[in-house]
Amino acid sequence: MRKLLLLLFLFANPALAQDIVKPESVGLSSARLERIDGLIESHVEEKKIAGAVVLIARHGKIAYFKPFGLADIGRPMQRDTLFRIASMTKPLVSVAVLQLYEQGKLLLSDPVAKYIPEFSHPKVIEMLPQGSDPPFKLVPAKRDITIKDLLTHTAGLPYGFDAEWFPGDRLYQEMYSLYQDAGISSGLYETPGTIGDMVKRLAKLPLARQPGEAFEYGMAADVLGDVVEIVSGMRLDKYMQKNIFDPLKMKDTHFFIPDSERARLSAVWSTDWHGKLEKVSDGVHHEGKYEFSPSYPYKGPKTFFSGGCGAISTAEDYFRFAQMLLNNGELDGVRILSRKTVELMTATNQIGDLYATTLHDKGWKFGLGVAIQADRSHYVDSGDVGAFEWAGIFSTRFSVDPKEQKITIFLSQTTPFSHHFELWDRLMVMSFASIAD
Repeated sequence: MRKLLLLLFLFANPALAQDIVKPESVGLSSARLERIDGLIESHVEEKKIAGAVVLIARHGKIAYFKPFGLADIGRPMQRDTLFRIASMTKPLVSVAVLQLYEQGKLLLSDPVAKYIPEFSHPKVIEMLPQGSDPPFKLVPAKRDITIKDLLTHTAGLPYGFDAEWFPGDRLYQEMYSLYQDAGISSGLYETPGTIGDMVKRLAKLPLARQPGEAFEYGMAADVLGDVVEIVSGMRLDKYMQKNIFDPLKMKDTHFFIPDSERARLSAVWSTDWHGKLEKVSDGVHHEGKYEFSPSYPYKGPKTFFSGGCGAISTAEDYFRFAQMLLNNGELDGVRILSRKTVELMTATNQIGDLYATTLHDKGWKFGLGVAIQADRSHYVDSGDVGAFEWAGIFSTRFSVDPKEQKITIFLSQTTPFSHHFELWDRLMVMSFASIAD
């Protein structure tokens, strides 16, 4: 009977193919890690979230890996549940660009217009005083945008939905109108055409900032996805599968879900964080000027491979990707990037005096595709100077602490995104407080 129960447990949790070790064997405290159970369970019980998966690893070994709550109505969360990781796609695509950089096929200093001519001679919006008609003028960019500008989000390419998050910012309202008129997609809903089609339209629009002068999080990684296609001669999903997902044995990471795996995908849940929790139905939904669809991974034309937010993955798959970076570009004897390139990506401030404040306080800088903690004298602390991380808009996050050789992954599917910030901060405190060596 005990053997039968064990087999049933393993069948329900196939992600246990990756061994889970006793926390003390990697310098973590079991008792302290168990505090996380109460944190996540209380959020499920209070109907702030429907469910989540949390994974914590150290020294290359998973020490804590637990599912909580529901993935869908009547379906418990599992370790191998699939998640829309949204902007956690950006570090994946950044690695693809850096592979091409290592092969001598592009330079970080290259103008983007070298590969996408529509970006030649860009113009920049300059807002005029309130009440002016027209409300802005266009001025020439001081220089071309570069591949590095795309990797560091200093190319002046915001998301259109910034207009919803910053309703008093006239610049974002103008950019939203321009994006709407040009049919610019965030990739968070079913989108016809290809990423190349959309990027060409984006390239003809003015920039929101002068290149290199502001950290402006947004559409840059979608342009990078197009660059990968042009330089490699491969469709983005095919390139990622061959050069990143397959070598790292990320067997559950896709741009669109195979029909056979759709039942493993978590639903998206809408929450007011005060007990009102509802499953979001298929199709496009609007939260003001923010537009999204839970069904984009399995409905629609499936031709738009968004480099900014298109990937679907699991906690274990993303652990393998994060561990590769922590191992300086190698995992299980397979090298994805050189140690020096990983240093350039994850351990080098690439934005000078600017700060990466999209998710964090001042004190966070940006490398090539990830935010990097520069000091701990602020309120969004990930445990060590040099920790690097990023997140996705459906409430997914990962954080890597090179000093402590520790990885923390939190995956949920909850909207609005901003509600989970405090939960993530508490989880990070519990994660680094579990270190016991």
